[in-house]
Amino acid sequence: MPLVTDINTPAVIEILEADFAKVETLAPPQNLVWQKVALPDSWRQMQRKRQGYGWYRFTVQHNGDDNRSRAFYIPRITNNIELFLNGSPFIVSGRLGPNPEKSWNFAQYYEIPRGLMHKGNNEILVRLHPDGYPRAGLSRVYFGDSADLGNRYRLRRFAQTGAPTFITGLTGLVGLFALAIWAKRRAETVFGFFGLMSLVAVVRLVHYFLREVPDWLALLAVPSICWVTVLQMQFALRFAGTRLPRFEKILVAFAIMATIALFVLPWKWYASATMTIYAGLALLSPVILYVLGRATMRKPSAENLFMYLAIVVNVALGVHDFLNYQELLGFDRLYLMPFGLPLMLLAVAALLVKRFVNTLSSYEQLNLELAGRVAQREAELGVSYERARSLDQQRATAEERQRLMRDMHDGIGSHLMSTLALARVSSLSQHQMEETLTDCIDELKLTIDSLESVESDLLVVLGNLRYRLEPRLQAAGISLEWAVSDLPPLAYLDPQNVRSVLRIIQEAFTNTLKHAHANRITLSTGVDFANARVFVRVTDDGVGLNSSKPSGRGLDNMKNRAIKLHGELEIVSLKGGGTCVNLYLPLAKLV
Repeated sequence: MPLVTDINTPAVIEILEADFAKVETLAPPQNLVWQKVALPDSWRQMQRKRQGYGWYRFTVQHNGDDNRSRAFYIPRITNNIELFLNGSPFIVSGRLGPNPEKSWNFAQYYEIPRGLMHKGNNEILVRLHPDGYPRAGLSRVYFGDSADLGNRYRLRRFAQTGAPTFITGLTGLVGLFALAIWAKRRAETVFGFFGLMSLVAVVRLVHYFLREVPDWLALLAVPSICWVTVLQMQFALRFAGTRLPRFEKILVAFAIMATIALFVLPWKWYASATMTIYAGLALLSPVILYVLGRATMRKPSAENLFMYLAIVVNVALGVHDFLNYQELLGFDRLYLMPFGLPLMLLAVAALLVKRFVNTLSSYEQLNLELAGRVAQREAELGVSYERARSLDQQRATAEERQRLMRDMHDGIGSHLMSTLALARVSSLSQHQMEETLTDCIDELKLTIDSLESVESDLLVVLGNLRYRLEPRLQAAGISLEWAVSDLPPLAYLDPQNVRSVLRIIQEAFTNTLKHAHANRITLSTGVDFANARVFVRVTDDGVGLNSSKPSGRGLDNMKNRAIKLHGELEIVSLKGGGTCVNLYLPLAKLV
């Protein structure tokens, strides 16, 4: 019986040989002839059948004085094992029986409880369950200090299952992200093929770390390798910006035939079909690298060269795993194919970063061009605006000149012509001549006052009128009571509307001077918020109106001007004598 001596140091003992026996019973074999085998022990190389159970036996020695914790560490088993210490069951690697867990890629680490080993030689039995898998065997076994072996086990577990699990999850997420990009931009087929390749790679990689694999997923293990190769080729060609339709069709046909064969062939031929497919992929690998290399060199760039390097590494790792699966590189070597995918992810990330930077640069260039065009357009619009403003000013000046000429012709000119005609026939008295000339002067002043800048302030308009009319009222013995209050701005008070307001108020004063025989005139202002209007009120204490329905050309002109201002003129005869003239003007801008 192979014997391993325990020493009083934290060293780790590597068990290189064991006794071996193959039986059909689950109980520890008795009175059998054991044969010595070297570890690792491969059933394929020893040409053993996968039925039954394999028993391995070796002895470890314990001096009984060392209280350090001991442990066993086994890098690889296929498929499950149960350990017996001194004839008693000690630990199992996973669920045994008709539906066993898949432990072929899981390192094993078992701490031995204190006191379970006795002083002297301790017999260790390992029962191996091949479970009909193509591979079966036991790697080297390590015995020694649990702290040291625990560190080795955690490192091995990370390399065997931890890192592949993380890489698989990352690959799946990036694949879904790429498919989302392709769904939004169907022309970007490079992302569509990468997304499909990533998801198929996930189907393949889960076998590295899942203990519970459904039958349908187990059947996809080999076909997924074919489709990963096909999709990887399609993706790489589009990444390089080229197409090889005939070669791509050959690869697709190979993947379809391999998939159909694996699903329709009897189970006894499955292993042979798998080996044939793997051999075909191994033979295709140099062709794929050659084709991709030529495609990459047609459009050399840093991104294409990096992608080609990633493909080379992935193909090399795939060949490594194929040889490893055939146990041509050893029994307990790691499978490395998952570690090549991050290079593909980095290549795609570089592509995305490049396109993002190019897009930003394009947008920045476009913004610069647009800014230049906008500045040019603004300059053209500025010139057009200045030209239009100059034309508007010229037109407004011309219209104002025509209005002044029309007002002077219709107002002052008409008065002067009438006065001149009457003077020629000597039918005017001196008093009538003075009144007529005064009216002409008032008309001229009214026209001039309408040109003053009032800035939408009606009180400024009324103040100018007061300054002009108050001397005439005093000369006529009439006192003026000024009872105005603040008014809101009236945005529509342009020269034409100011003139209309002045004519109405001046006409009210003129009627009082000529006909009312009044002693006092009161001018007041206010706001009628309920009706959204302001009012100007002229009240005298004269004889009042001769009729309750006032008429006359002067009053009609006043009402018409008020209507044009969207306002209203109200003339009221007061009880006890006197007249009140109310001019209502809207607050809102005239339309």
